[in-house]
Amino acid sequence: MKNNKLTKSIWGLGFVFAATKWVTLGSVILLGTGLAQACQICVPFPKKSAADHLLDSDIVVLAREDADRPFHFRSVAVLKGELDDKAIDLFLDSATRRGLKAYPQQSVVLVGNAIENRIKWMRVGLTDAKTEPIIRNILKLAPGWVLTPGNRIDFFTAYLGHENDRIRTLAHLETGRAPYSVIRTLGDALDREDIRAFLSDFRSIEWHDLYILLLAQSDNASDHAYIEQSLRDAARFSTTYRLAAWATASIERSGEKTIDFLRREYFENANRKPEELKAVIQAFSVHGTNGHTDLRDRIVAAYKTLLEVHPAMTLYVVQDAIAWKRTEFTEAIESYSYDNPGVFCGKIAGALPCSCPDDKKTDQAIFK
Repeated sequence: MKNNKLTKSIWGLGFVFAATKWVTLGSVILLGTGLAQACQICVPFPKKSAADHLLDSDIVVLAREDADRPFHFRSVAVLKGELDDKAIDLFLDSATRRGLKAYPQQSVVLVGNAIENRIKWMRVGLTDAKTEPIIRNILKLAPGWVLTPGNRIDFFTAYLGHENDRIRTLAHLETGRAPYSVIRTLGDALDREDIRAFLSDFRSIEWHDLYILLLAQSDNASDHAYIEQSLRDAARFSTTYRLAAWATASIERSGEKTIDFLRREYFENANRKPEELKAVIQAFSVHGTNGHTDLRDRIVAAYKTLLEVHPAMTLYVVQDAIAWKRTEFTEAIESYSYDNPGVFCGKIAGALPCSCPDDKKTDQAIFK
């Protein structure tokens, strides 16, 4: 029995970017738990949206500088909850102060939560005459979204092509958080010409994954050809740029044909980089879970090839094995666990018939 030094593994199939200190209404502010079934391909950001902060807070106000207290806020409108004192105990930074003076039609959206007999405030973003009605609508409609969450997605997808950047960004974020099973039904959310235009606009590059998935819902043959050529270019030049999205879109259109192509070009190729393999695994995982679930057997067969050629990728498919209740990987998992003792065998033993030695049954954070 091998007794290699235990190395902790951190794994995930999404991208995480640090949140910024000051954001617009459509931007992300804080790492949150997000949606458990959110699409793994088009969520390149922390998962708690500005809308979440509006809905989760006790108080929502619009504020500007307090004339009696420079560099501090004063409420000019209460959108949610009750506020007795309009003077807000929150510092107004110089950059925002100059912006409010230059644009008197703008206000700052603040959310507050009562903590130990005081209100803790946080800035969510800027608003103006175009965005304020949307904020009010969000707060008005939110109670109904608890019972019919699909209505929340419908509300925001209607703004995907909005001319206002902040409104459009919020729509991108909310739509991108939806499960892929929902995203693949949004083919009519934007005209195909608009989607192609967005894909050509590098100012919206962080949302290109979402647009690629939306393009896959097009019935236009030229769009299908564009997707297939983009995937083949990625394989030819060994690039990971949007590879997961192109692969997901191609599977949407071509199903088994694309799965066989990816298996041959990536999983059977011992020279492929781990980043490339992870991107293809993302596409397979998304479809096997929330997309073409009818192709799960073919995906599992491709995974078996992957683990034969690239055993180090075991950690990246084992979650699907558990979720899909597939035992085909048991031997590969056991083999990898002997070379990497304690990394995940304790968790696997409870979900799959994996004969892990007792001294390897440890709890690691990977599956928590």
